[in-house]
Amino acid sequence: MMTTNPVDNVIYTALFFGLALVFLVSLGNFLVRLQTGEVSAKNRYRTVSLSLVLLILLMFRSAQSLSWVDGIILALIGFGLVFYISKRSVS
Repeated sequence: MMTTNPVDNVIYTALFFGLALVFLVSLGNFLVRLQTGEVSAKNRYRTVSLSLVLLILLMFRSAQSLSWVDGIILALIGFGLVFYISKRSVS
């Protein structure tokens, strides 16, 4: 039986986005392993950061609150995070 209680909807939403994050990280690690044969620390950090940026993008899009300015800012933060991680981690 489906309820309209907002607390139940929040729990389902949190569960969905949690599973989406696990899926994105697993898919990223799988693709990196297919390309390079191993997952280094740098690639693991990149996978997690890109997964988080994609998940935040998905959250904003599902709430229909993502304007083009927000999208540009999110993309700049994502590229900055990936650049920072690639310079910070040594492999």
